[in-house]
Amino acid sequence: MIDPRTVSASYVRSLLETIEQQGVTRAEALRGLPLDETQLAQANGRVALGVMGLLWQRGLQLTGDAGLGLKLGTQARPATFNVLGHALMNCATLGQALELMLRYQRLVSEAGTLSARRSADAVALEYRAHPGLALLPQQVEGIVAGILGQSRWLAGRPVLPRAMAFAHAPQADPAAYRAALGVLPDFGAPLTLLELAAADLEAPLPQSDAAMCALHCRLADGLLEALPPIGFVSGFARQWLASAAPGAMRIDDLAAALATSVRTLQRQLAKEQVHWTTLVDGARRDAALRLLQSGTTLEAAAQALGYHDASSLSRAVRRWSGQAPGRLRRST
Repeated sequence: MIDPRTVSASYVRSLLETIEQQGVTRAEALRGLPLDETQLAQANGRVALGVMGLLWQRGLQLTGDAGLGLKLGTQARPATFNVLGHALMNCATLGQALELMLRYQRLVSEAGTLSARRSADAVALEYRAHPGLALLPQQVEGIVAGILGQSRWLAGRPVLPRAMAFAHAPQADPAAYRAALGVLPDFGAPLTLLELAAADLEAPLPQSDAAMCALHCRLADGLLEALPPIGFVSGFARQWLASAAPGAMRIDDLAAALATSVRTLQRQLAKEQVHWTTLVDGARRDAALRLLQSGTTLEAAAQALGYHDASSLSRAVRRWSGQAPGRLRRST
């Protein structure tokens, strides 16, 4: 079964940087994976969870570092979370920042869900992987340690957890957990959690700016709304095609991006009653109209989109919009 859930390209970049810090080159880490620099460079790009899992496996294999997730988490910075990270760094308190993490968690990763249990003197954040999704223990440690690492960066001081627990067995030495987290978590627990004291959550943050926080929340709202419904391969395909180069609009490339076979992908699209040719045509239409409306000449747009000549694109534009390309350019 295909899992079309995704993770942000900014989070994938952070994992790559952590792997590189262990002496592995970027080329080694990416070799043979359906992941390229163009995809990684997209400000709001998305990567399939299956591909992210392959990168985690590669990173653990090449570094031999069972504490890779802890290292990723302790180095979490606003850039790790892209637009959400910029909203977090302008929050008034750590408590407000955690509310935004809960609200916008899909923007970072769709691998699981984060929820909160509040008491008079603490908040316990619980993380659960989605049913049927087998995350590596290091992936879970990276997520939970990342929340703690980002909290410490935002506060500008050490934030000591009241409690931490992982459902899996320890992966690294106890000293590595103490150094990264400040405490030794419980292992083999019923659930994975991070508990923070209310006093830490209520303390003001040094970089608070309400206007900037609101601005980035509006941007995050738009990105959240644009995410396709979870579980639909056609939604992932539209998102992937929107950022694919014209020469890479092949079903083989989409299958690789989903870490699946072309046959399985075709079966799933048929189940959703969506045709591959319709998806490609829609992506080319959106790209062509966007280029022409921005003032790009018909000849330059045809070349950028891989059309044989300008007249071929002209006919396609008339079919899509019912207008001549020149009218689209003049209307801008």
